[in-house]
Amino acid sequence: MSFSYKLKSHQSQLLKDHLNGVAQIALETHRSHGGNTDIDGFIKIVSMAHDFGKGTTFFQDYIEGKYNGRNKNHGELSAIFTYWMLPEKWKHLGYLLIKRHHGNIKNAFEELNYDKYTWNYYDQIKDMEENHKKELEDIYSIDLNEFFKFALDEKALKSIRRSFRKNRYNVKDILLLQYVYSLLLTADKSQLIRGDTYIPQEFFSSDFVNKYKNILVRRILDKNKDIKDTEIFKVRNEIYDELEYNLQKIDIDNEKIFSINVPTGTGKTLLSYKAAFKIAEKISNKKPGIYPNIIYCLPFMSIIDQNYEILRELLQKNLEEEIKSKYILKYHSMTPIEYDNYESYDARFCFENWQAKIITTTFVQLFNTIFKIGKNSIANRFHRLSNSVIILDEVQVIDEKYYLIIQEFFKKMAKEYNCYVILVTATMPILLEAKELIEQKELYFKRLNRIEIHNNAKEEIDIEDFKDALLDEIVENKDKSYLIVMNTVKSSKEVYSFLQENCEDEERFIYLSTEIYPKLRLKIIDKIRNSNKKYVVISTQLIEAGVDIDMDIVIRDFAPLDSINQTAGRANRNGLGGKGIVRLYKIVNQKGKRYCSFVYPYYLLKTTEEILENRNVIHEKDIYDLNIEYYEKINDIKSDSLSKDMLTMIEKLEIENFRKKFELIENDELYKEDIFVIADAEAEEILNEIRNNETNEQVELLNMFRKLNQYRASVSKRELEEGKINYKEIEKYGIKYIEKDDFNEKKGILRKSIEFF
Repeated sequence: MSFSYKLKSHQSQLLKDHLNGVAQIALETHRSHGGNTDIDGFIKIVSMAHDFGKGTTFFQDYIEGKYNGRNKNHGELSAIFTYWMLPEKWKHLGYLLIKRHHGNIKNAFEELNYDKYTWNYYDQIKDMEENHKKELEDIYSIDLNEFFKFALDEKALKSIRRSFRKNRYNVKDILLLQYVYSLLLTADKSQLIRGDTYIPQEFFSSDFVNKYKNILVRRILDKNKDIKDTEIFKVRNEIYDELEYNLQKIDIDNEKIFSINVPTGTGKTLLSYKAAFKIAEKISNKKPGIYPNIIYCLPFMSIIDQNYEILRELLQKNLEEEIKSKYILKYHSMTPIEYDNYESYDARFCFENWQAKIITTTFVQLFNTIFKIGKNSIANRFHRLSNSVIILDEVQVIDEKYYLIIQEFFKKMAKEYNCYVILVTATMPILLEAKELIEQKELYFKRLNRIEIHNNAKEEIDIEDFKDALLDEIVENKDKSYLIVMNTVKSSKEVYSFLQENCEDEERFIYLSTEIYPKLRLKIIDKIRNSNKKYVVISTQLIEAGVDIDMDIVIRDFAPLDSINQTAGRANRNGLGGKGIVRLYKIVNQKGKRYCSFVYPYYLLKTTEEILENRNVIHEKDIYDLNIEYYEKINDIKSDSLSKDMLTMIEKLEIENFRKKFELIENDELYKEDIFVIADAEAEEILNEIRNNETNEQVELLNMFRKLNQYRASVSKRELEEGKINYKEIEKYGIKYIEKDDFNEKKGILRKSIEFF
């Protein structure tokens, strides 16, 4: 029977065309990942059924602006239809992801409570029967009478909840839900924005990294020819050569989790890209038409920009053309939302959907993509992890309490979705069983002799005595650069103030902490890196991982062993001249409380104390064995209770509870608050744009906030409440800010009464 289609999904598009387009894009996207064809039927049904509920007069009047009552809602009815259409094994997963394809998936026991919604289905279904049945039957090629009978039967609806209670789910199920949910969200928006499927087809040869490495080597030697004769220079080349050799041998069908565990300063970034490019190359050669993404993850935003610029230059030197969004994309909270050839909402979707060959992002963004199950704004990009190469650089920063849940997820993602993972660090934790890409790692660690760690932490030292001893040493060693790493902002500011006030050369002293806004922090780090002046840098632990500075002497307040090692990596990185010295202290405040106890878990500190107890001096060659001992002890005593709780939630599909449990960075909203420093004309201009904003353009406003994040600092909420910080507020957006007169570029945020306390 031939007739004219009238039902619309959107004002300018027929429902039939939208549904078929979404199904096509979802399946093409899935196949572009080399996905398992066994779930093609699941993907097709949810894609076709997701907007079934739009086939009512209520919704059709709504998109024409004639109706705005509750019966316009289409999620619940579409979910019931999806449940009815799907085979038994996918019914509950399909129901959950369809019901909330315009929102966040809740706990299953909440989503499966039908009693208060039954009346809604009755009106909608009666309308469908009377007005749109034939068109819907043509779209779906089915007789809808059986479905209408099912949906109007209250007992049938309640049976869904009863059947759910009998089921138990696992990690494989939850990943399937997230994957299909992600495909649906991507296809739903892509059909409207692009009209076709985004499939990255760019191919980057692993030889790109070889060429760029040679450029960097020439650049380093032009700056200082003596580096060529150092042991670290030889070790860097040997490690790179070994990596190349071992990459030729890997079996990508059976080996999917790898590790690069090498000493600090041996070029982990280039090693990581070499490994990722080669693995992606092998996949494409073995599976023609499959072009894996590469996702490079780092713990801190402060080092993403540095990594991104290396990648951009690497590609530029090889491609010799403009580097476009489809090639590389930097994704974190300070990155403006931009995407080539797209604007506004469309650009935002491409940006947030990670539509690029290589994405550089933070651990938080990656792990949110994986573990914030059912969160609409994040889940859309989850499918990009399928058949991708994921680099976790500085993996040691991950909290041990998440090890078990990460292990369970990554093992299943590798098996079911062909995810390839490269763990990168100088202090490898026992996180995942991995194929070693640098098999002679122990030899490389033990060949280096750049630093000594002097353990002065067997006894506590009062901060006043520490400051006096520090002052004496610095005054006597004007020809040495220093990095002093404290555990709290309070203690770091106190030390900085004391040294600056008691030394003649005030310009020698540099302060860094989260009270220095990111734009200024990057400027300061570049200043340290590119100067020959012997600076004394006083910082918090934000300087630890990935910040490429090279100091003669490092002084560190007590911390877990992995943090000590990372800080030590800022000393004598290039192995020139004499040994770099790292001094470790255990500093207490005026009340006798250790500063380290405010920051780190007791069991990590205790384990470190036990390992270092009988050691006065630790040579670099000893660090490898100490790391092994440390992580074995931590693995034995760490608690898996949180991870086990999360696995229990999966069994019952307590999805909302699950995603609330995973917070890679501890939520410190009770103690800290963001404040913006209006430090220059650019910050003032951005703030005024936000204050005077009258546009309804969401992306434009969001970009204003992202630009303002360059000026974001973190302060004590108590200090704000007590009026010690002279801030102002734009209440409409909840923005607290200070003027430039209340900020000192050398010291940070100024207080009203006393500057340091």
